[in-house]
Amino acid sequence: MSIKRYSSAFTVCIILAMILMALAAMLSFNARITVEKCEESGTPVLYIETEGGKKIKTKENYLKANYSLTFDGQTFSGACKIRGRGNTTWRTRELFKKPYLLKLNKAAPLMGFGEGEKWVLMANTADKTALRNAYANHLGRNVWQNEYWKPDSKFVALFVNGRYEGLYALTEKIEILDSRLDLDTKTGSFLFEARSQANKAWNFTSAKGISFSIRQPDDSSKEEFERQQNFIQHVEDVLFSPSFMDKENGWQKYLDMQSFADWYLVNEFTKNHDARLQSSCYLYYDSVSQKIYMGPIWDFDISCGNISYDGCENPEGFWVKESAWFNRLFEDPLFANFVKDRWNSKKALVKKSSEWIRDAAKEIENAVLINDLLWKNIGHRQWPHAPGWKKRKTYSDEVEYFVDWVDCRFAWMDKAMQEIGEEK
Repeated sequence: MSIKRYSSAFTVCIILAMILMALAAMLSFNARITVEKCEESGTPVLYIETEGGKKIKTKENYLKANYSLTFDGQTFSGACKIRGRGNTTWRTRELFKKPYLLKLNKAAPLMGFGEGEKWVLMANTADKTALRNAYANHLGRNVWQNEYWKPDSKFVALFVNGRYEGLYALTEKIEILDSRLDLDTKTGSFLFEARSQANKAWNFTSAKGISFSIRQPDDSSKEEFERQQNFIQHVEDVLFSPSFMDKENGWQKYLDMQSFADWYLVNEFTKNHDARLQSSCYLYYDSVSQKIYMGPIWDFDISCGNISYDGCENPEGFWVKESAWFNRLFEDPLFANFVKDRWNSKKALVKKSSEWIRDAAKEIENAVLINDLLWKNIGHRQWPHAPGWKKRKTYSDEVEYFVDWVDCRFAWMDKAMQEIGEEK
């Protein structure tokens, strides 16, 4: 018995020693990553100093802080608050680098974007290229161009309390705001999201099993929420009614066709796993046009083959098209042909978009490698375990996997698009 107790105690000591050594190694790498090193990579530096030097441990409570960011010769600084954010990235054990929500005490046009108080610090932890969100943003802003607002982002090196935390994408938060989604909530406009996690104030599940959360206005009364819920359910009922193709009273009366088509194309082309109206799928109702719009686009870290389940790693096959609302919309030749025409009008740009990936990778490679000194993602096991990860030992390997997947996806999807919506 005494030998067993000694062995157990000895094992615990060894484990503790290994943990301390790992932490010491991490701190050593962290200490070597200086502001100057990050600036040499061409990355702007965002400084956060929390009150009392406290660590950001939760996504429920903000910490008071101060921030400073210089971009394009202009410095922004002031008081702010910061907390964790996200769902999968925050709770998944293999994803140690966490995303944050930054709330400025006074709105500012950071990175040359429109003024805003709330900014998302995207960790891109699950994506070893750090580019899938940026690539989808490129498709949404430069390929399927339209007048609808889409959140923009730029990379920054984040230092919290003097310590390097990694490469982050400072991103405009999706919210109703004059400089973002310019909607009038006083006349009934609202922002909502299809999401599997009902952790907002107002949530409901539609008759077709889609979970929705009302995001804004966030001070809605119960009566207002019920009106919003009833309207969304009414639109779904119309969409699945026998007369859903009726031009006057069918789905066209309630859904904006172009926003649905373009949102679909970005998400289907990237085969974004979350885009089956199950997570981070934003929609909004505009009281002026009295229609629901699909978007803005969001959350593409497990797209473009960066996944190992549900067939989304395969560059062939439809994914989003099989979801309830879109499957029904494609039954109308009007919508199917509109999507087909949108694809054909932009496919030359889509085909060239893999060049954008390579160019963007060259720009941020040094910054990614600095990030990897701390977090050691490249060449290591990490959710979502994209196929062949063991063989990809370098950043270039990961970029080439990304590019190859996109090229294969284009070849399959271009052929598939020509086979839909034949009836006029």
